[in-house]
Amino acid sequence: MMTVPSVPRCALALLAVRASLKARGFGPTVAWARRLGACAKGPGLAPEAVERAAWHVAVAAAFFPGRAVCLEQSLALFVLLRRRGVPADLRIGVQVYPFYAHAWVELHGEPVNEDRETVEKYRALPEVAA
Repeated sequence: MMTVPSVPRCALALLAVRASLKARGFGPTVAWARRLGACAKGPGLAPEAVERAAWHVAVAAAFFPGRAVCLEQSLALFVLLRRRGVPADLRIGVQVYPFYAHAWVELHGEPVNEDRETVEKYRALPEVAA
């Protein structure tokens, strides 16, 4: 099994995601995250380790300058998990009224970095072509 990403590594992933979103925009950043995530094949992580990785991203995000938003956190977690061989999916959903958008990561259809009750408030969009 691979190791869980440390909090400092998660902070670096958040920094890379934020820089890419600001410099290149949403579509190119999602495409970049998918390319990075497509590189790794391997044994993956145990379910407890996946939860710990999500927790480490949340801790890093809490101390991140300006606080990292859900999209930044989810993209960072997506890349960190996929690079470790975990078949995670990036999900983006919307709530029509009042309008809200939200991003989260799923593993086998279950949210990893968000609770089911929150995710059920949003209608997940089809996979974003980037």
